[in-house]
Amino acid sequence: MTGDYAAWVAAHALLLFLVLPLAAAALAVALARAYVQASPSARLAGFIGAVGLACAAFLSLAAAITRPGGVVEFDSALAGALSLSMSDSLLWLLSWFTTLGDRDFLTLLAVLVTLALLLRKQLRLALFYAAATGGGGALNWLLKHGFERVRPEHDHGFALAVGWSFPSGHASAAMAVYGAACYLAWRLAPASWRLPGVALAAGLVMAIGLSRILLQVHFASDVAAGFAISFAWLAVCAAVAERLGRSARQDQGIQ
Repeated sequence: MTGDYAAWVAAHALLLFLVLPLAAAALAVALARAYVQASPSARLAGFIGAVGLACAAFLSLAAAITRPGGVVEFDSALAGALSLSMSDSLLWLLSWFTTLGDRDFLTLLAVLVTLALLLRKQLRLALFYAAATGGGGALNWLLKHGFERVRPEHDHGFALAVGWSFPSGHASAAMAVYGAACYLAWRLAPASWRLPGVALAAGLVMAIGLSRILLQVHFASDVAAGFAISFAWLAVCAAVAERLGRSARQDQGIQ
């Protein structure tokens, strides 16, 4: 049964690569609207629930990959099915697209955004962005070296990835860098830009994560775990930034 599911996913890889980012964007917009309309107590409950769910998902995946079971079987079956079904043209396209989640590119982007915030004298937001992106990267490095999971074989020549596999660095970094940029847009950009920014960030992050699976440089659970732990870290950083910003506005007599 696991092999059948993996074969279906591999056979519909391109369709899923197009549909899932759109679904992620729609879900993110719906959640953002619900957040805006919710009461303070409902927002707190939602925050605790979302962070708790993300942490639980990561811990469940972390436990699952350390022993034989359904998650490991699906990971292996999907990687094998993709190696037989992915066309060279799609692999070539994905090899370029996945650079949007490359560590060096995202590091440069994070540094430039942080410097821009400092130049605008947005110290709290600069600290938030540095903590969300830099702290997320450090957390991913520690987890990779803690689990030391070997990557799936990927000898197609369109992508080369070294180092440990769990959790995915591209998925984690994309969530941290683009997710934190989305928060900045929510705070600084005109209101009409907020929901489009949420949709763009969610769709882009999902697409980057999927590209790592389809390129067979990560197992599916690596990407899911990267999303989960980075989302939890990002949510905590955003909550702290919101709290500090609210305190500063109150100290200045601004409501």
